[in-house]
Amino acid sequence: MTNIGDYQLGGKIGKGGFAEVYSGTDTRTGERVAIKRLERSSFNPDEQIKREIQAFRKLDHQGVVGYKDHFITPRYVYICMELVSGGELYDYLEKATKFEEERARGYFRQLIEAVEYCHAVGLCHRDLKLENVLVAANGRLKITDFGFSKNMTRAAPKTVVGTALYVAPEVVLNNGEGYDGKAADTWSLGIILYLLTVGRFPFNRGHVGGVGPGMNSRQQDRFRTDNFRAPAHLSPPLVELLRQVLVADPGHRATIEQIKQHPWYTEDGRIPAAPAPIVTPSKAARSVSVEDSSASPAVAWDVLDSPKGDFEQPEEADEPQGFDGFGSDSDDEDDWSGCDVRNQPAGLLDQFSDALRFR
Repeated sequence: MTNIGDYQLGGKIGKGGFAEVYSGTDTRTGERVAIKRLERSSFNPDEQIKREIQAFRKLDHQGVVGYKDHFITPRYVYICMELVSGGELYDYLEKATKFEEERARGYFRQLIEAVEYCHAVGLCHRDLKLENVLVAANGRLKITDFGFSKNMTRAAPKTVVGTALYVAPEVVLNNGEGYDGKAADTWSLGIILYLLTVGRFPFNRGHVGGVGPGMNSRQQDRFRTDNFRAPAHLSPPLVELLRQVLVADPGHRATIEQIKQHPWYTEDGRIPAAPAPIVTPSKAARSVSVEDSSASPAVAWDVLDSPKGDFEQPEEADEPQGFDGFGSDSDDEDDWSGCDVRNQPAGLLDQFSDALRFR
């Protein structure tokens, strides 16, 4: 058995472009946990990992995976967190192809409340997608992966990051001029709502991986549209809400506060929206630490010896790559087969990994 600090590592339960996730056990309490292992490299620098930990450990909400501890060895960083045993929301949708509106509404309300909480403490997520939403044993959704999260209390985000089929247009089109992180997250929530109720993406961006800086005008043009098809099975109130959220101009996009008052969200008032989260001044102040370590205790960075055995020996893997364009000049707006979860091969999940994401 391999131990990292007070945690015993078990088998691998997930893998992405920059990280692997293992099951684990807290040897002090016997509690089962998940342990994310990130390789320290030029593609995944220490400062980026520190910012992820600083964001993650300040969040305390039932809709967010809980942070427990972290450990550093010469080769890796291990982040210990709440174990969410139900898998990804993506897998549930892939099996169902699409959800009835009642079920989709329940999921969407949970996501809205969790994201609203993150915004209240000064963080935008910037990579909201089905693969970053986990399902607990009791059916509750929990958001994970704060590697791209940004503290909004000091400056607006500027970096081009995220996943092409979920990212807001302004993230790609603003060319480093800054954008509203809350509005960008809201767009991604709209994409998720469309996926849950339709079973495919509303826009064909021509690419399923990550976005990054250096995109040419032809590539950027794919992100300018906000005109999507509304299948006949969607109720008029849902279509109305989607058309208020999936608006390319963030200044005209519905806010979370407005979404929570929409008749579809409240089922014509029968299910009142939860009140906005109340964040104490101390919690809001601590959130500044995401990118300003002087505002709160810095992330501990004591390097441990590597565990015994070959656990930390590098595995054979493809070299992580940066954004490589969309790979095709074809722009057939009528070809939606590549954006439909019902037509995807079993390995689609890997295509949506963070292997192409820019830091």
